[in-house]
Amino acid sequence: MRYLLTGGSGFIGRHLSRRLRVHDRAAEIIAPGREVDLTVREQALALFEQAGPVDYVIHLADVGGNARWAAEHAISQLLANSYMATHVIEGWTTFQRSARLVGMSSLWAYPERVEIVREENYWDGQLHAPTQTYGLVKKLFGAAIDAARRQMGMKGSMLVLGNVFGPDDPSDRVIPSLMRRMRSNPELLEIHGDGSETRDFIFIDDQVDGIITHLDYDGDLLNIGSGVSYTIREVVEELARLMPYTGRIVFNAASGAGVKQRQIDVSRATAATGWPSTIRLHSLGEGLRLTLAASN
Repeated sequence: MRYLLTGGSGFIGRHLSRRLRVHDRAAEIIAPGREVDLTVREQALALFEQAGPVDYVIHLADVGGNARWAAEHAISQLLANSYMATHVIEGWTTFQRSARLVGMSSLWAYPERVEIVREENYWDGQLHAPTQTYGLVKKLFGAAIDAARRQMGMKGSMLVLGNVFGPDDPSDRVIPSLMRRMRSNPELLEIHGDGSETRDFIFIDDQVDGIITHLDYDGDLLNIGSGVSYTIREVVEELARLMPYTGRIVFNAASGAGVKQRQIDVSRATAATGWPSTIRLHSLGEGLRLTLAASN
């Protein structure tokens, strides 16, 4: 099989490339890095034309950051991600019509008020304001896949990932950010929020297995997180135990921490493929231990 991965040199892309080669020994993976700027239409279309026929296009590339960063860079993030999304759709529908396109969505694309995240609620309400531009582009990309399926008979799907963590993540997501701050300040760790906020944290190997399991999924939007939620306090306490961290930990309830509760409902994926019972998910402690070990 031939795979074209946008964002193939990023955190998820690197891990997915390695796992694909294990899953498919004959895999040929085209994973351009920063030498191809997908925000530039000519470069994006040239990539799709010159790649030759591929079996899968997996769109992972985006400009991301935590909620605070997204709020501070809202328009530049919106423009970059929307340019990439439309150029990938154009490249796919022009040069790779026989390929299956697999897009990745995010919990940020779900309405702010939704705590139990089910696919039928995806369009049902206002997004969280600081991250709404990121989520809106994910919705646009999924709508474009649906349009190409209806108009042109093409094949594609949109998968919603959990809060992915693991080795070699340079981002400012919750877990790598906590690790860096605990290492840089052994005396004091301050946390936004009271620690009761829940997220679907999923170890990178598990999430990548979820992506591979659903590459041939035919259907509408599909949640493929773990279906298990952990509180921020549980993450902090487990990191403190494993590192170990002996400094003072202060939860600042007054500062807030965005959307309070998030739990992904994976029942539609379970019905379609058996996910996530098809693998043994890493526990939070196991995933954090592997992440820390890789960074030492």
